Amino acid sequence: MSAVLAALILFLPASAQAVPPTRNPASSSSAYLKVAGVNYVDARVFFARHGFAASWVERGKQMRLQAKNGRLDLVADKRDVTFNGLRVLMGEPAVFHGNTLYVSRIDAEKLFQPILSPSSVTKPPAPVLRVIVIDAGHGGQDTGTQNKSFKLDEKVFALDVSNRLRTLLVKQGYKVVMTRTDDRFIALPQRAEIANKAGADLFISIHFNAVSGAPAVKGSETYVMTPQYQRSTGSAKREAGDNVANPGNLNDPWNALLGYHMHSQVLAKLGSADRGLKRARFAVLRMVNSPGVLIEAGYLSNNDEAKKIATAAYRQSLAEALAQGVRGYANAIKSVKAK
Repeated sequence: MSAVLAALILFLPASAQAVPPTRNPASSSSAYLKVAGVNYVDARVFFARHGFAASWVERGKQMRLQAKNGRLDLVADKRDVTFNGLRVLMGEPAVFHGNTLYVSRIDAEKLFQPILSPSSVTKPPAPVLRVIVIDAGHGGQDTGTQNKSFKLDEKVFALDVSNRLRTLLVKQGYKVVMTRTDDRFIALPQRAEIANKAGADLFISIHFNAVSGAPAVKGSETYVMTPQYQRSTGSAKREAGDNVANPGNLNDPWNALLGYHMHSQVLAKLGSADRGLKRARFAVLRMVNSPGVLIEAGYLSNNDEAKKIATAAYRQSLAEALAQGVRGYANAIKSVKAK
């Protein structure tokens, strides 16, 4: 039994501890498990449906699921997985029980399934992408993160990349709406409102990161809306707000699919350190009606990365990566259109 599973069971009432794992009525194997109110599914069973074969890297600790065109490495007690070479943060840690690893059912159905098989997701988004809203983070008195040594402000670079991305997407035939086109402050609820009023099919929020006291930290991370009933990546424990359904949750599977394509393209194009595909209830992601993603493209607090961000060539590469991510997402949902 994994340490996480043991700890979770330890805090259950005695009567609950005595209840055996939930079983699939159609199978004699324990394909399903429920721990502390969280439903889990046998990783071998779920991923086998998508052509993955399981093997142990370290029995009881690390499992590798391999398909012809994909690979997933799961580690017991960890939310962090490697999925097709990308760092991905699940909502719940994998748990070891019996002779296999389990992943939460929400992660299986709202993270991995839409990426592996978009056509199997029952509620498709807009059949054709037409309107894309680009949100340049911060603005006006809100500078965003800064590198004071080099006199660099996040708001300046966010708008520059947004304008570059707009040019590329317009060339692809999309109608593009900007939440801001100059150096002005736009409140977070208003940004989502702009997207909703425009009838956005996608929402892309562009940012740059910083962390105080850790100048060596660098890399790119991508955020999508946290699914209902799960904690965000930055949360160590569940909170009451995790159970609240927000407008952004209507597109949970498509958020994951969009985030996956955006994150993979940013890393491939920029060659930046992989800080992960993550979940957060940021206001713009929480309130927007369309699939949405928030990109933290790099760290201004890292001098080497800040110097790159300050170059037009780097920002153009980022815009091209985001445009390619949109193209990848659009191609992925083609199989859904006929449903």
